Amino acid sequence: MHCGSRKQRSTPVHIHRQNVFEMPKKLSSSREPKKVLLKEEKRGVMAQEHPAESRVPRTGQEKCWDTRGRQIHSPQGTGQDGELKKGERSPDPRFTDNQDGTVTDNFTKLIWLKNADALGELKWEDALDRTRRLASGSHHLNDGSAAGDWRMPNLREMLSLIDYGRYEPIIPEGHPFENVRTAIYWTSTSLAPAARMSWMMTLGIGPTVFDIKFSLNRTWPVRGKSPVVPRTGQKVAFDSNGDPTNAEGTGQDGELQAGRPFPDPRFTDNGDGTVTDNMTHLVWLKDGNPFGFRVWEEGLALCDALSDGDAGLKDGSKPGDWRLPNIREIESLVDYNEAGPCLPKGHPFQNVRPSSYWTSTSVEAAPTEAMFIILGVGPSIFESKEHPFFIWPVRDKLHGHRKDQTE
Repeated sequence: MHCGSRKQRSTPVHIHRQNVFEMPKKLSSSREPKKVLLKEEKRGVMAQEHPAESRVPRTGQEKCWDTRGRQIHSPQGTGQDGELKKGERSPDPRFTDNQDGTVTDNFTKLIWLKNADALGELKWEDALDRTRRLASGSHHLNDGSAAGDWRMPNLREMLSLIDYGRYEPIIPEGHPFENVRTAIYWTSTSLAPAARMSWMMTLGIGPTVFDIKFSLNRTWPVRGKSPVVPRTGQKVAFDSNGDPTNAEGTGQDGELQAGRPFPDPRFTDNGDGTVTDNMTHLVWLKDGNPFGFRVWEEGLALCDALSDGDAGLKDGSKPGDWRLPNIREIESLVDYNEAGPCLPKGHPFQNVRPSSYWTSTSVEAAPTEAMFIILGVGPSIFESKEHPFFIWPVRDKLHGHRKDQTE
């Protein structure tokens, strides 16, 4: 895609945008949430006893643009996502059409309904119920599945389909799915601090925001388990009024807790101004706000220049080792059971703001803008690159350096 042939932006984003800049107030309830104990196996979603390393996938972005939206054809040294292409490459082919009404994602091993709009628009609880009752013999399915095998995807499962190098729809080129709508799709993950709302995905250009559960949106059923997609962290089920509810049989994220569990300990404080994420093996600056508010290009440059002796670092790093994280890298930190900030409990970071943080990922459909994430509750949306946000540098392990923990 070139800047001159930009498509019209999908509309749902600005409707919800004003709602995500402040952390929602927790709804009052007379009942305290109770942790749901995960069974060893729940309708095919099995607990992983020994979490292995969960590599962060590439975003799919392969181009770079300046703040005016002009493509940079020689992007060396920009530090942009489209230059660095950090993360694990997707397999080729990415998807397999099983010729039975299902499609297997060869990267995540999840199995998706081929028809992405089989159930139409539904309220959240109705969508959960209709998805649970899906079985072979309905909606052109001939896969031998039974009622209870299918579920509404959680937020991270839905995110695993996204290709930030595409738009309308924002899923990989050459996919075999049918009826993919550039519209809003529900996930089974409630917004923990304001649980009358649920997380949703806009498949036009990809923001993750939230909506009240009584709204009408689409759902895309999934089944199976993934050895690579992490859990969201959500452990509680909520009804459409935002009250904690008995999770059994709901099909909610808080019941199934599908995905690879977080390792314990999740993080290692390396004692040199850095913290290693033991799930992704990314190394983060311990100080979650070293530079204050910066516009996008400043953030890219400051991260690239960071080195030993700066921002409390004693890690032997050099200029060029650090970078502004892409959208998948910074999203990997989020625990969707937490808020203000939405990081796993007991994390060793300092100075993290429950506010907006830039990523190195531009918006393919509108390259004057870039993706950012709000670490109050976790939505990822976009803004003009001229807008100032916080910056949180990341790097890979320095091979051979004794202070980089975990192998």
